[in-house]
Amino acid sequence: MHDDHEEYLKTILELFRREPRGLSISDISREIGLNRNSVSKYVNMLTIAGKIEMKVVGPAKVYFLSERIPVSAMIEFSSDGIVLLDDGLRIVNANDRYLSLINRPKNEIVGVSIKDTDLLLLSSDIFITSVPRYGEGEKRIDDLLFMDGGEIRHFSIKILPAVFEGGKAGFVVIIEETTERWRTEETIRSALSEKETLLRELHLRVKNNLQLIASLINLQMMENSDDSISHALREAQNRILSLSIVHELLYAREVIGVVDMDDYLFLLAAELKRSFDLPDGSISHSVPGDGVTLDTDHAIAVGLIVNELTTIAIEAALRDNSPFTVEITLEERGDGHHLTVRSQYGHHTPEGLAITLVRTLVNKELGGGFEILPDGWEVVF
Repeated sequence: MHDDHEEYLKTILELFRREPRGLSISDISREIGLNRNSVSKYVNMLTIAGKIEMKVVGPAKVYFLSERIPVSAMIEFSSDGIVLLDDGLRIVNANDRYLSLINRPKNEIVGVSIKDTDLLLLSSDIFITSVPRYGEGEKRIDDLLFMDGGEIRHFSIKILPAVFEGGKAGFVVIIEETTERWRTEETIRSALSEKETLLRELHLRVKNNLQLIASLINLQMMENSDDSISHALREAQNRILSLSIVHELLYAREVIGVVDMDDYLFLLAAELKRSFDLPDGSISHSVPGDGVTLDTDHAIAVGLIVNELTTIAIEAALRDNSPFTVEITLEERGDGHHLTVRSQYGHHTPEGLAITLVRTLVNKELGGGFEILPDGWEVVF
């Protein structure tokens, strides 16, 4: 009886080889003189074995000779190590790439359970516990390590449920060595870390140099009795310190090149209060929402703009000898960033160097717009 089954299977396969356009169950039944139920059984066996495929053509099911190459015939074409396991985790086949990794011949491992031997990567607990259960899909092990003569080697593994020739279930294991990739990535990470360290050192040195210049200007102010010269020196000093604060923040942050504007405006306001010897509460700032971060160039431009506009308001209030407050707000909206500096003093001051500097920064550095409000100024960018 078994011989009859084998003969019918061979006969049906031969029919498909002669009819590349495909055959239906009825076509096969007529050709070999066998009833449709028996033909359906043999066709199902061949389909499960991956030797024929079914396509729906109109109302009929038409079967074709499979164009798929059996897994066992493909594994030698891969540059990765490939091992075929049955559902009991016994080795069905392995390609030369994996055999060269373990330095063992194929006949020593085929038929052996990976649980009962010591095979590189496959016999590890992490691999065995990662094998998919029934109904689960592909599983991955992203970085599996082992020591080879004192050297660490890295591997990435995929475990794919599969059906082999004859309809037997099992797994295809693809083992990719990632040691060189890992070394390259480690080299890049090391280079980036060194670059960030150098950038932080650069920001620190720039900050220190700017603060040194500000200190020299302060000494010059102390020796000078001319109010107009002292006024000009203090404005220059505050501009330099606003730049220094940016580099101080960049040195302290983990992400180089990005400035937290809430921190920046806080330090800038504190420096202006110190410079003009103002009481607490005279300058306030807010950054609504989740905060705002800007790149270095935009942050410097915003800091200089805030410095100029706040200075105008402070000096106007001091000339009138009147109490005042300056409110600085920076928020991100749908149409961009909105910076406002509000005060009851200063916004009607005739335009001079400070406003000219602000307009230049807004146009050339921020690419935005500048507007004078009834109680201050607004920059949108």
